[in-house]
Amino acid sequence: MARNLYSMKMFMFAEQLEYDEETVVKLERLNLFLGLFYTPMWMSSTLAADAPANDLQFMKDMMKFKRTDPEIAQAVLQKLENHKWYLTQEVVPFALFGSRLSDKEKQDIAAKLHATEKPDSFRRGKPMFPQVTAKTTLADLVGPESHLLLDTLGIEYDWLLQPVATWPRSDDYSKAGKFCQQCKVVNDIA
Repeated sequence: MARNLYSMKMFMFAEQLEYDEETVVKLERLNLFLGLFYTPMWMSSTLAADAPANDLQFMKDMMKFKRTDPEIAQAVLQKLENHKWYLTQEVVPFALFGSRLSDKEKQDIAAKLHATEKPDSFRRGKPMFPQVTAKTTLADLVGPESHLLLDTLGIEYDWLLQPVATWPRSDDYSKAGKFCQQCKVVNDIA
């Protein structure tokens, strides 16, 4: 984040520092990206339960930003291809315990998870990163490996069938939510 602040200072004082026009334009483009997208994402990047929603939204924002600055947006999207950890089947269920999604989005994830058969055993190793488009939802990213979180914690699934507003009354939901809230997020992009 220190480099980002330095970049912003460079742009603010560009006239006094007598940068050439090309440098000023590049700083302006960079700072537009930093101010509109990167800094807000960085500020919320420590919340594990919101990480899937944050990352998906950031990717979608960059897809839209291609219309404004295709060079920066494409560079960011290429970098994000190696940072889809929170969009994998294994981690998407964390979003059920976050604050970024509407009740409908949570219900869609819950319905898909409940309808998806749990595997006999979970795969090991690096998770498979999904393909993401402008229309991808978190529910689209749910798959058999999405059962890992609840299975590992010994959580029953009955609350998934209830309206979202009633979930906090479930001890299993509360147990899983507490776990997700305490998880540390690795922010290696920043």
